[in-house]
This record gives sequence, structure tokens and C-alpha cells, in this order.
Amino acid sequence: MNGTWYCTDCEQRIEKEDIDDHEADGHHVKGRFQPDRLLPGDPEMVGAGMDTADGGDR
Repeated sequence: MNGTWYCTDCEQRIEKEDIDDHEADGHHVKGRFQPDRLLPGDPEMVGAGMDTADGGDR
């Protein structure tokens, strides 16, 4: 997972190593995470392109 950190009090992006310093000063830090890759069992992809039992399209 890749993470991006943002201090809402300083209104700037910060590095992961700086989180503790900002929080110690009473600042609020937000994080956003993104997966490195999608898993093959992704619920949004399950069933995509599948035919029905009678051979027709959905």
C-alpha cells in the first residue's frame, strides 16, 4: 500500500516520518491509502464478462 499524508493545520502534504511531530504539536493528520495493485478477486470485477447459463448475454 502506498500512503499519502496531509496535515490539515499546516495545509500541506507531509512525509510519513513527520507525522509524530505534527501530532505532538496538536495538529490533525489525515492519510490516504492506495493499493499497489488490484487483486484478481476484486468484487467490482467478479462476474464481469460472464455469460448466463443459457449462453446469452446478461
